[in-house]
Amino acid sequence: MGTVLVVDDHTTNRELVRDILTHRGHTVIEAHEGAEALGLAHAQHPDLVLTDVLMPGMDGYQLAQELRAAPDTAGTPIVFLTANYLPAEAQPVADACGVAKVLLKSVDPRTLLDAVDQAIATSTQTHREFDPEQAAHARQQAVDAKLIERTEALAETAARFQMMADHSPVGTVFGDEHGAANYINSRFTDIMGLSPDDLLGLGWLCCVDPDQHNKMLSVAGAGAQDHAQHRYRGEVTMPDGSARWLHVHMQGIPNNNGGSHGFIATIDDITTVVEAERQKQAADRKRYVDARIQATQRLEGLSRLAGGVAHDFNNILGAMLGFETFVTEGITELMNTGHIPSDAGRTLLSDLEQIRNGGHRATDLTQQLLTFGSRKHLSVAPLDLNQAIHESCDLLAPTIGKDIDVLTDLAVDLPHILAESVNIAQILLNLTMNACDAMESGGTLTISTSSTAIQGGEDGPCGGLPPGRYARLTIRDTGVGMTPDVLDRALEPFFTTKGRGKGTGLGLATTYGVINQLGGSLRIESAPHRGTTITIHLPTADETAEPPPAPTAQSAHGGTETVLLADDEEGIRETAARILTRAGYTVITAANGPDALNLASHHHGSIQLLLSDVVMPGMPGPELADLITTDRPTVNVLFMSGYADGLINDRGLLPPSATLLTKPFTASQLLAAVRASLETHRLA
Repeated sequence: MGTVLVVDDHTTNRELVRDILTHRGHTVIEAHEGAEALGLAHAQHPDLVLTDVLMPGMDGYQLAQELRAAPDTAGTPIVFLTANYLPAEAQPVADACGVAKVLLKSVDPRTLLDAVDQAIATSTQTHREFDPEQAAHARQQAVDAKLIERTEALAETAARFQMMADHSPVGTVFGDEHGAANYINSRFTDIMGLSPDDLLGLGWLCCVDPDQHNKMLSVAGAGAQDHAQHRYRGEVTMPDGSARWLHVHMQGIPNNNGGSHGFIATIDDITTVVEAERQKQAADRKRYVDARIQATQRLEGLSRLAGGVAHDFNNILGAMLGFETFVTEGITELMNTGHIPSDAGRTLLSDLEQIRNGGHRATDLTQQLLTFGSRKHLSVAPLDLNQAIHESCDLLAPTIGKDIDVLTDLAVDLPHILAESVNIAQILLNLTMNACDAMESGGTLTISTSSTAIQGGEDGPCGGLPPGRYARLTIRDTGVGMTPDVLDRALEPFFTTKGRGKGTGLGLATTYGVINQLGGSLRIESAPHRGTTITIHLPTADETAEPPPAPTAQSAHGGTETVLLADDEEGIRETAARILTRAGYTVITAANGPDALNLASHHHGSIQLLLSDVVMPGMPGPELADLITTDRPTVNVLFMSGYADGLINDRGLLPPSATLLTKPFTASQLLAAVRASLETHRLA
C-alpha cells in the first residue's frame, strides 16, 4: 500500500476517491489545486499523484510538468483523472509529461484501484525524462482541440436558444442588475406592438403598470440570498390604445459572488384566457339566475295551485260542516222529543262527530296550504322578534330533547318586525323539528338574529327583496344535511324524506308561505354531513307603527236586518242562509254578482248588509260591493273567502276598509261576524 496525493478542485470528487483508496488501505493526502499539490509533493513525497486535468490556477498539465522538472519528484508516478477529456485526447500530453495513465472520472472503482496499484508497483519503470517543448506543444494541441469543441458546442447551444426564443409563445427579456433589458425576443415585440429599440433598456417596463416599476428594479438588483422574483397579472394599455391582459414573471439571476448578474422575465398575453374566464363567469351567473327564476316560478305555480285547491276545499268543507251541524241539531231535537230512541240517536251523533273531526283535520290541512300559497289572512303588528324567539324556545324545549344543545345569539336593539307572534312560533316549530330529525344522535342548534340593510337587486342570498332594513333570523344545525336533489325540492308541499306516517311534507312549505306573505325571503344552505343553515330576512316595522287595538269579543246573537248573500257555491249559500234565517235575519241569496245586482235593484226594502264571496266567476266580490254601495250607500259589506286573493296586497294584508270572514266557518263565527259588521255600520 502507498501514499496517494489526490488533486481536484471539487471536494466531492476528492472525497469519493479518498473513500475508495482508503478502503483498499492506501494513505490519502488531498489538494484542491495544482500549486497546493506541488507543495505537498515536495514536502511529503507521495507514492502516486492522482490529479484532475482542468483546474483553476495551475491545472493538471502544469502540475505534471513542474513535478517532472524537479529532481525530488521527477520519478513520482502520475495518473490523470479527467471528466473533460477522453483518454485518447489527453494521452499525447500524458506521454510527453511521463504520466502513467489517463482515466475517466466515471471509471468504476475496481479499474481505478487496479490502475493505482499498477502505477505504484511500476514506479521504478516510469519514464522520468520529458521534453518541455514537446509537452507544451501537446498541451496546446489538446487545449485548442477542446476549445474548438467547446466553441462549437456553445454555438450550437446559442443557436438552439435563439430558435427556442424566436418560436417561444411567451415574450422573453434578459437584462442587467439595473433593470435595463439587453435582449428581447420577437414574441415580446409582437405582444407590445413596439420595435426592439423601443423595448431595450428600461423601455420593456411598459408591460406593467408604472406602480410596479420599483418592484421590478429591486428584483433585478437583488443578491443571491434574496431569491428575488415578482409576478404581475393585470390589464395594460397598449401603445395603440387597446387593452391587453398580461402575466409577467421576473426572476433575479445571482452571480457567484452573491450579487446580481441581472434578471430574466417572461411576458405572456393572457387576454383570451381572461375573456374566457369572464364569459364562463357570466354563463355561470346566468345559469344561477335562471335556476333561481325557475325555482321561484315553480314555487309560485305550486302556491297558486295550493291556494286554489285550498279555496275549493274550504267551500266544500264549509258546506259539509254546515250540513253536519244541521243534522246534529236535528237528531238532538228528535231525541229530545222522543221521536228517535236515545241509543240510536247517540250512535248517529257519534258517527257525525267522526265526520266533524275529519272535517276539522281537513280544515287544518287547507290552512297550511293557504299559508304556503300566501293566501291566509294575517293581522300583523310590530313584534319584538327576540322576545318571540324566547317564548317559542321555552315552549319547544320539552320536545327538542336533551341530546341537542340549543344556543341563541340574539342581537341587541333589533328593530321590530311586522308579524303575528304565532307566525314566529310556527316558523320556529317547523324548522326546529326538522333540525331535530336531522340530528338523531344529538348535535347543536343555533338560533341567531341580526339587523341588516339590503340595497336591492338580484345579487346575493336575498336578491329580489326591496331595498330597506331587515331583521335576519338564522337557524343552523349540525345534522346530516341534504343532498342537492333534496335541497332543490325542500320547499315543495307534500315533499318529505321521512318515512310513511312521519311527516306531511308541509313544514318547510308552510314556513316559506308565512315568510313570503310577511314580505321576507328564505334561503337554505345544506350539504351532506355538513348540517343545514336557514337564513330568513323579514322587513322591519316603521318606528311610528303602533299595534292595532285588541279585538273585542262579539256576540253570536241574531237580528232582524236584511242580508244580501252572494256566493257561487250552492252549499255555502244554503248553509249560510239557513244559519242567518234561523237567527232572525231576512236573507236574499244570489249565485253570482250580476244576479245579486238584479235582486238588489228589484228589492224595494232596505238592505243593511252585503255578505259576498271574494272570488266569483264573472264579477268578483269587491266589484259587486262597489256597485251595490254606489246605489245603496248605507249598505255595509262583509266578505267571505277560502282565500282573499283579490284583496290581498303585496304583503298579504287586506285593505283597512275591508272585513273578511275566512271559510270554513261555524254558525257562531258567521253570526258574530255579521253582527259585528252591522253594529260597526250603526255606530258609524
